[in-house]
Amino acid sequence: MVSKIINLTRTVVPKISPKAKENIASINSMPEMVLDRMIKSGDKSIVHVDMNHCAAAMITPEGVNTIYTDALNGCNSVGIVAKLKNSNPLAILSHYVPTNTDGQVSALKKQLDTFDSSIDKSYQPKLFFNIRGFSDYGKFEAVPNDIVDKVKSLISKFFPQGADTTITPYPTKGRSAFFSSANIFQFDPEDLTKLKITNVGEKEKFIDLKK
Repeated sequence: MVSKIINLTRTVVPKISPKAKENIASINSMPEMVLDRMIKSGDKSIVHVDMNHCAAAMITPEGVNTIYTDALNGCNSVGIVAKLKNSNPLAILSHYVPTNTDGQVSALKKQLDTFDSSIDKSYQPKLFFNIRGFSDYGKFEAVPNDIVDKVKSLISKFFPQGADTTITPYPTKGRSAFFSSANIFQFDPEDLTKLKITNVGEKEKFIDLKK
């Protein structure tokens, strides 16, 4: 089956040009700018999450299939993908400054409480962290961050089996002029078990939610 997920990822990040039109085109090619234009043109299938906010989206074939946040430059992005009792995904995405981890956990809890009665608790949710990283002896790792343990503790209260967890660190230094700072969750509207995550820096992850 051919995926119906829009490919937002650029194969090459443009460099600054002496021509203003080329720089404008480079800005417009950034994944978050593409999604922003789609929203402004009336596309109701996309949910944008601002900084210091948390939002939930019930993913359906005819409704919302994309949720994203942008402007990540030191902040913590935490995403949860659970399954509803009707088998459709529930995507929760948050974006908070690293000094407000308690606020981020509280916001995630509020969304989980809201949908608690509709969530299939037998399904192990997917938990995604996109947080600041650093280079250590040639290896790029996540900066120690208490958001990880705090969210894992929260998840265990709703899902005794815990979550399938992925931590993806991102750089805050040495970024190119048109570096994408978005964290994007896209579901294939023709097969909602197919998920593509485009992290900060346009690193792609393809996930089979059946597993």
